[in-house]
Amino acid sequence: MSRLEARAPSEASDGEVPCPEGHPPVAFKHSPAVVAGSAVDRCSRCGTTAFFVQKDFDQRVGCAVLGAGALLALAAAKVFGGIWLVPVLLAVAAADFVLARRIPSVVICYQCDTEYRGVPGSSGLRPYDPHIGERYAEVKTVRRLTR
Repeated sequence: MSRLEARAPSEASDGEVPCPEGHPPVAFKHSPAVVAGSAVDRCSRCGTTAFFVQKDFDQRVGCAVLGAGALLALAAAKVFGGIWLVPVLLAVAAADFVLARRIPSVVICYQCDTEYRGVPGSSGLRPYDPHIGERYAEVKTVRRLTR
């Protein structure tokens, strides 16, 4: 699925985004809080009020970095002795921590997976909760099966 970008709330409070894959256009209607730029209180696409926050980083890249760090630690242990396994792992963990602190967060709708970037006040939202996600799982499964 390709990424669709709606116009900024300051440009248009509602409208449609054409789908490049030939599907029907995706309608959106921003809430007054989104237009004002204060917070995301209601999804512009589906209207739900359930959101979670996560780092705006591709998880596949994160897993690749983690794997490379583990391989680097194993190689250092083999070449320089087993005592170097833990310090190399700690260095990789420290680098990961610094990187994670610099990456901004993205707000995501539980129901339709719409992503909101650069949202003020997103620090008040919680990370993904599987119990809340389970409420919307059936809707998501049906939506994915119909495509």
